[in-house]
Amino acid sequence: MCYVIITGRCLMWFILSLVAAMLTMSAVVSPKWLIGPEVFIVKNNFTTQERRPSLGIYTRCTMMSDHYHCGPFDFDGFFTDSTVYPTEFKACMFFISLGLFTLVVTVFFTLITCCRQSVLGKSIHTLTGSAQAFAGIAIMIALFLHPLGWGAKRVLRLCGDSEAFYPGDCAIGWALYCAVGGMSLAFSCALISLKAESASMDATVKRRVEAGERLVFFL
Repeated sequence: MCYVIITGRCLMWFILSLVAAMLTMSAVVSPKWLIGPEVFIVKNNFTTQERRPSLGIYTRCTMMSDHYHCGPFDFDGFFTDSTVYPTEFKACMFFISLGLFTLVVTVFFTLITCCRQSVLGKSIHTLTGSAQAFAGIAIMIALFLHPLGWGAKRVLRLCGDSEAFYPGDCAIGWALYCAVGGMSLAFSCALISLKAESASMDATVKRRVEAGERLVFFL
């Protein structure tokens, strides 16, 4: 018989898993990892705005032909010369993308646990929690690799006298903190998965399922 079990812990697990994936995705696509010290004055119609150049894992914001432009810098993926796309940034991109992909997959599995508890004799909660811990580790490695590239020529042009783990004149942007938040939530979700499993296996839930209820809410 098909049944759906929705508990408060499972709902929290799903929401936090979704937030972790969204924070990590924001970090991947954003150029706001390092923000340069220079200030550009950009005139747009009747308004004047201040803009700062910035650099992300594979994107940047800078002035081009009197226009402030944000987008990917010229590169051909992982085969790009390290002077254009630093090797440390390539490795960072690989690991954070791996973590993001894993988190996105686990979001769907947190939904599956509402109607199915195991697959091939293995607990879906445990498998999903383990995958989220793996995603957290992958993002943590990426966060370690990115500062190693702060001595690259591209970063030196933006930040001045920078080196590994020292951003020079640059400020740390919000995108890096998003990655830290995604990593922290990934580890938290791995722990919450254990609580979500115990809530789904609660004796009250089992009795209600055995009584024939197909939709069970339990806080």
